[in-house]
Amino acid sequence: MQSTERFSNRVDNYIKYRPGYPQAVIETLAAECGLTSQSVIADIGSGTGILAEMFLKNGNAVTGVEPNREMREAGERLLSAYPRFTSVDGRAEATGLADASVDFVTAGQSLHWFDLKASRREFRRILKPSGWVAIVWNDRRDESPFMQAYPVFRSWGVRQ
Repeated sequence: MQSTERFSNRVDNYIKYRPGYPQAVIETLAAECGLTSQSVIADIGSGTGILAEMFLKNGNAVTGVEPNREMREAGERLLSAYPRFTSVDGRAEATGLADASVDFVTAGQSLHWFDLKASRREFRRILKPSGWVAIVWNDRRDESPFMQAYPVFRSWGVRQ
């Protein structure tokens, strides 16, 4: 099964059980990276729109980029009340967005699906010169030996 099809038959469970993110994401990006309600966001691997909705509630224009049709359609339904949301069929490596068109590239729980080298190139292309990449991840607090040894992405510098 291709990674872009992995959640096709699990959308309802994804919506029901996938945790959201704390408001501190918005607060931190505002304080550290200059996020304002006027910032334009490209949410890569947007899925059902969990992260995108946080930015929409902040007043941002958000383009959700999602390769999985079922997940993208669920996000479009769930975020239909937000006029500043658009959705495109695309991948991290080929978003279809215009050059230098976004202030922030975000990804919530999806970085591990990306071809990192190609995605980095694409993110640089779509970001404005002062743009930022924000990777948001829910980490479990589990001190078991298995989780201690489990590899987790901690940072991935793309800042221009």
